[in-house]
Amino acid sequence: MLRPFLLTRASIGLAASVVEHAAALPGRTVEAVASLPTVPVRVAGGLVQSYLHAGQTLTALAVKGDRVIASVFPSRSDQPEWATFDEDRADPDDRYGTASPTGGDDDPDDPDVPSGRVAPRAT
Repeated sequence: MLRPFLLTRASIGLAASVVEHAAALPGRTVEAVASLPTVPVRVAGGLVQSYLHAGQTLTALAVKGDRVIASVFPSRSDQPEWATFDEDRADPDDRYGTASPTGGDDDPDDPDVPSGRVAPRAT
């Protein structure tokens, strides 16, 4: 059997597709008219999706830029050796961070210290 050239077969396939789409056009027109009320929602959703995608792309570029900067300029220690923080002075036995940073007990009657108790409002 003799096979036609590739472009000939592709042209015949294109013509068949056009005929199929033309035959389905009346039904597709009815579907399009029925979906007209949803167009603003689709447009708004597409805009939001594009905005979020642009934000993700921008963030990915920033992360890549951070990697390049870190490879060119190696980072120094985040904490200078002369700096001290409350976490550095915390009691190692205090697992939940409830110890006072000054080392002393907090005055339970101090109004600035929350106690977790609810007192009626004096009127």
